[in-house]
Amino acid sequence: MKSSWRDDIYNPQLDRNLVSVLCNRFRERYRFLGGEEITQFIVEDILGVVEEYRRPLSEVKKGQIVWDGAEVDQGRKPGYGLTMKNTKVKPVVLTLVSVDDIRMLKEGATSRAVKKVAIERIFNEAMEQGVVLNHVDAGLILKCDRHTVSSFVKEVEAEKKVQIPDRGKVHDMGRGVTHKKEIVRYMLQNHSQTEIKRLTHHSGESVDRYLRDYNRVKVLRGKFAPQEVAFATGLSIALVNEYLDLIEELEGKVEKGG
Repeated sequence: MKSSWRDDIYNPQLDRNLVSVLCNRFRERYRFLGGEEITQFIVEDILGVVEEYRRPLSEVKKGQIVWDGAEVDQGRKPGYGLTMKNTKVKPVVLTLVSVDDIRMLKEGATSRAVKKVAIERIFNEAMEQGVVLNHVDAGLILKCDRHTVSSFVKEVEAEKKVQIPDRGKVHDMGRGVTHKKEIVRYMLQNHSQTEIKRLTHHSGESVDRYLRDYNRVKVLRGKFAPQEVAFATGLSIALVNEYLDLIEELEGKVEKGG
């Protein structure tokens, strides 16, 4: 189609934007060999990520901060082999200080009590936005070390009989004896696996694996030595003994091995 005089006048104005600047930077400075459409697609995708991180002020209220964390859905099994550079992350808005926190302090609550409330809140807020925080995240946000966060998490879970959705639980990182115990306990109370997943904030894959391994060890206990159970199930002897500990605690005495 033949261009009109208006195209000649106004197209240069439309082309004078950040997308064009970055496309030119790709071609001139980095010698990018992709075509114009590919270059523009990549630039627009990058700008979309930048825009997601730049939350408008209207989305962030007094006492809130923008923080980024690992997405719940990684599209692959998370774990220690997946570095943070290769982990899908996204920003979330977290409430660092709430009106209720201020009221608690006004009524004489200790700073420790308020921090415990804040820790539970930020983990839950992140989870509601599809992100899981780890204890280092929470420590940086609340200006305390990760060991203090871990202590607060344990206290809150014990006092309120809840599971705080930190990354260790949700992404099944670490040995997680406590996680196994809670999952098995819910199974023994006849909760469905869907309910267990919701109550413990674990993925369906993790819940299935914990219960499957628990039942495999339970069937073989007493019939074989722990080392033989480990060989038959493909589990480590340490993991077999963890399950034997759980069976002993929750269902009765069993033999353990070393």
